[in-house]
Amino acid sequence: MSKIKFSKENNYFYLKNKIILDENIEKVFRFFETPNNLNLITPSWLNFKIITPVASKTYKDQEIEYKLTLHKITFKWKSKIIEYKKNISFSDKQIKGPYLFWEHSHLFSKLEEKTLMKDIVKYKVIFGSLTNELIVKKDLRRIFEYRQKKIQEIFKK
Repeated sequence: MSKIKFSKENNYFYLKNKIILDENIEKVFRFFETPNNLNLITPSWLNFKIITPVASKTYKDQEIEYKLTLHKITFKWKSKIIEYKKNISFSDKQIKGPYLFWEHSHLFSKLEEKTLMKDIVKYKVIFGSLTNELIVKKDLRRIFEYRQKKIQEIFKK
């Protein structure tokens, strides 16, 4: 199961996604708290690369720098882990990158032997709704649909 929804509240755009994985929460969280696993769920057409050496596990105040290409433009992106709760959630915030504002929360809930994983992305873009409707929303949908597919493949029993 998977659902991607977009909305706008208080001058911020939101992407909300949820997926149920047929795996226990500890295993799912362990996968997502490993920064290098981001490469496994990011589309190759983004030419995504982690630039800075990273620890094997995510932790609060960790900073990670990436490079990616979108619409033939290469961006450097630096994010910081602003919240981390083992097997519950973690959030990263863009401190340098293409968005005016970007905060991505990863939430994990136990559903018996399964795991409900939610993504909540709060963001702002230059030129607001026009840019969001013409470009950003389509790009994010495409990226998160790819991500969902890869996550389901990884956790398929």
